[in-house]
Amino acid sequence: MIVAMLLAGCGAQEEENVVVIENESQESAYGLIAVTREDVVLTKSLTATYMQLKEQTVSFDAGGRRVSKVYVNPGDSVKAGDLLIELSQDNLQQQIDELEYRISKNELQLSYLDAAEKFDEQSAYNNFVYNNPDISEDDVAAYQKNQDSITQSFVYKREDLNDELEFDRRKLASLKNEYNSGHIYSTMDGVVYTVMDGLEGSTSKKDEVVMTIVDNASGRFEVKEPEYASYFHEGEPVEMKIVYGSASGDYEVVPVDMGSWGDTQVFEVFSGPDNEGIDVGVTGTIKLVLEKHEQVLALPIGAIYHADGKPYVYVLDENDFRQIVWIETGLEGDDLIEVTSGLNEGDKVVYK
Repeated sequence: MIVAMLLAGCGAQEEENVVVIENESQESAYGLIAVTREDVVLTKSLTATYMQLKEQTVSFDAGGRRVSKVYVNPGDSVKAGDLLIELSQDNLQQQIDELEYRISKNELQLSYLDAAEKFDEQSAYNNFVYNNPDISEDDVAAYQKNQDSITQSFVYKREDLNDELEFDRRKLASLKNEYNSGHIYSTMDGVVYTVMDGLEGSTSKKDEVVMTIVDNASGRFEVKEPEYASYFHEGEPVEMKIVYGSASGDYEVVPVDMGSWGDTQVFEVFSGPDNEGIDVGVTGTIKLVLEKHEQVLALPIGAIYHADGKPYVYVLDENDFRQIVWIETGLEGDDLIEVTSGLNEGDKVVYK
């Protein structure tokens, strides 16, 4: 049934408003609820995403080498120094072993030259004395020439060995660099976040990022709602809930570095469930209180109707017929609406 009411203005005002009231059928679907004093709270739910502070991006120093082995998968925990990727080495290790052997041999030979030179000089002297009982000036000159020749021969030997050692050492360093570049290690403790699809068996490309490792233990939550930034205060905890995953639970987070906030607002965990870490990308919900009126007259939102932009409620008269009571309201919260006039505490209204 549609009931029309003509509302006369106060005093001499003669303007009339037609108000359409909701159908009163199906009375059994309705009950009564009392006006009570409650805290009316208006909140806003903000999505906070967990982001890492420390990250290692893995790429190749050179291209053209086959990725022979990938040792980790997304979600794996790693320690600093753990082997992540190995590139094809061909016969690099064999070349390194051969060079190291040759270098060791030449270094040993070089260390023997001083003793060998002294032995040759002593032998030449003994021969000179034994074979020349009556030493002449010519004999002395010949002896000195022979000694100079011995000295010069060892100078050449040292130069040859040093030149060979220098060449081999440089080549060894280059081979080791090439070998090391083919073994990529983690530089931090963390969790493997991403690995490029089809990485094992592919060909390396210089500077291409193929893997990321993140440190979950040092992450922060990020919110991108700059219009609500003014509601937060440095160091003042706010509630946050994580619904899904191993880190689910109720937390308190605190805003940090507010002086550098822009489009992104940053929070750190203040308290919450004990767990082994929150995975990067996990989202929580920060419940932000925008406005709160404490212990005011209030009704559930569903008990209040509107006509022509004006709020009203239904009450029952002495014959249990519904009657309209026009009211004024204040703060509209998440579940309750503040009633500022038209009703008293304890009054009962019809509530669907």
